[in-house]
Amino acid sequence: MNIKNFDLNLLRVFVVVYRLRSVSHAANAIGLTQPAMSNALRRLREQCNDPLFTRSGRTMEPTTLAHNLFAPLEAALAGIETCFAHVADFRPESSNRTFRLLMSDVGEMVVLPRLMLALSSAAPGVSIEASRLPYAEYAPALRSGEADLAIGNIGFLHTGFYQQHLFDDRYLCIARKGHPGLRGKLTLARYLSLGHVVSTAGSTDTLVEEALLGRKQQRDVKLTVTHYQRCAAIVMQSDLIATVPGNAVVGMDRLETYELPFKMPQARVRQFWHRRAHTDAAHKWLRQLIAGLILDGRGRPRAHVAGPRAQHHTR
Repeated sequence: MNIKNFDLNLLRVFVVVYRLRSVSHAANAIGLTQPAMSNALRRLREQCNDPLFTRSGRTMEPTTLAHNLFAPLEAALAGIETCFAHVADFRPESSNRTFRLLMSDVGEMVVLPRLMLALSSAAPGVSIEASRLPYAEYAPALRSGEADLAIGNIGFLHTGFYQQHLFDDRYLCIARKGHPGLRGKLTLARYLSLGHVVSTAGSTDTLVEEALLGRKQQRDVKLTVTHYQRCAAIVMQSDLIATVPGNAVVGMDRLETYELPFKMPQARVRQFWHRRAHTDAAHKWLRQLIAGLILDGRGRPRAHVAGPRAQHHTR
């Protein structure tokens, strides 16, 4: 038998005939006409090169091959049915699924606390793995299923991907409270005169460089780190300043925030997923949960999703 040419639809016919020991009863159970069932059984016998069932009075008795095939085929069909039932009817309250999310610093700060609180009651068995990858690996990870969602200010996932806007974030300058060089309004001259710590976590550094290049200016970068929170920790303990998305430093009381002395586009934070997962019930549930935690009924960010207001110092 060549499995590549085997009609897998016939396996259900085999299992039902084996259970009921009757072609007519099996036809009724499956919903086929008697001729259609007889034809299916004929094709099954041809592909197996075995009669599979022989008539004994009013019953169909399985052959030795049929006896050997039944248990593994019944288990395989049950597994397939369970698989499709799981996909079509995702039940978060009893699921123990692990979702893998690619997230920026801002995504972690805004989404993860709310998401974990919601999961604790709605889906206590569900787990989240939040991770970072180089941007070049985002598309392959989502395409292969290594990652389920990507959340952040991402502008390079297009063909084959869906996206949903969650919220906008504005960029701010941060400095430690009492910084000796920032006792008044933050001017471009002051911004450029101070040492900067920059993060490679997102696109902020690139956007700042582009904005300053248009003015033929350049920052004095003293330190480069990986994450915005690390930037903030260093800024709080030094005279360095940094430019970060506002939501990355919410609640950090030892920082002052300032409006930037030049124009910067807002960060558009979105969730992205590959089209292979678009109709998956579990994926859809997670996407809707995240959107519901961030957006109101009109699709606008809830009031609690916003960066800190920039301070204006006039001393």
